[in-house]
Amino acid sequence: MERWSVARSDGAYPRCERRGIAPVQRIIKGRVTEREYMIDDDSADGLEATFSLVANDIRLDILRALWDIYTDDPTPEPDPVPFSTLKDRVGIRDSGRFHYHLDELVPQFVTHHEDGYTLTYAGAQIIGAGFSGEYTNTDATLDAQPIDACSNCDGTLEVRYERGHAIVDCDSCDATRIMSVPPILVEAHDAEANPGLLGTFTMSQLQQTIRGFCYLCSGPVEGTVADTSLDSETDTGEDVTVAYECTECGAPFYTTATTAVLDHPAVVSLLHDAGIDYREIPSWGISRTLNSEERVRDVDPLRVEVTVADDDEELTLVLDENLDIIKYSSE
Repeated sequence: MERWSVARSDGAYPRCERRGIAPVQRIIKGRVTEREYMIDDDSADGLEATFSLVANDIRLDILRALWDIYTDDPTPEPDPVPFSTLKDRVGIRDSGRFHYHLDELVPQFVTHHEDGYTLTYAGAQIIGAGFSGEYTNTDATLDAQPIDACSNCDGTLEVRYERGHAIVDCDSCDATRIMSVPPILVEAHDAEANPGLLGTFTMSQLQQTIRGFCYLCSGPVEGTVADTSLDSETDTGEDVTVAYECTECGAPFYTTATTAVLDHPAVVSLLHDAGIDYREIPSWGISRTLNSEERVRDVDPLRVEVTVADDDEELTLVLDENLDIIKYSSE
């Protein structure tokens, strides 16, 4: 059975219970175990202080003005915006008042140069978050749209969008995938006419995670085989569930072993020869498109075997306990 999920903290995933602290899964030597995760007091105080800096209309207007000036004439190295130009753009007459709010944004969100001001990466992220609707748009929805055949049965997969998540369900079996997606994908893109773009976006999240970057905080990610796939009673016909965890924020991420090999050059080449552009494969169609099989070949040392096939070639890849590909061959 194909599985794909981005973990959430609202108790929507297996082994997570709703409590005062968001539960996450911790990966230890191939086993996924529960732990309590909490931002420490110093980090929490720092976040509170940082976010309070932009909880003001004038400061948000300053960030937006700097962004608008940059996008009006974008360059690789934008020139600093003079104080007077920025003040006029925001529309504040009182220089002292404007100077106070501008200084509050330095250095976290704005960089002060000798001849003016520019946005920092964090400042640009605030603007991006505003456009994406991640923190402000709770009304974006998409009614269920048929997207693909189910890989588990003869049913049809449908995708819908609600409360920040794209939810893929089969109309005939219990196959379900829940994917975190910002509202802008529904609001600014024509998701109703092209629901596949939700799968393209979540595929980019998958690839970011597999390449070692947390989809939430960009921290380093470690991967292993989930404990459920090491159970001796697990059906050998099932997919091998693999789990990735951020070493910094603890965010867990679950997918299949096939996904872990998707952008390996040998797999990309096989797909290309078969006339398939791997960049266009939606996240919910990976196993079906690759016609793959996967199994835990050995436990000590841990080895996972993934076979990808087309009409003319069969490619076998072997992953170790860290989900690194250590061997591959074709027939």
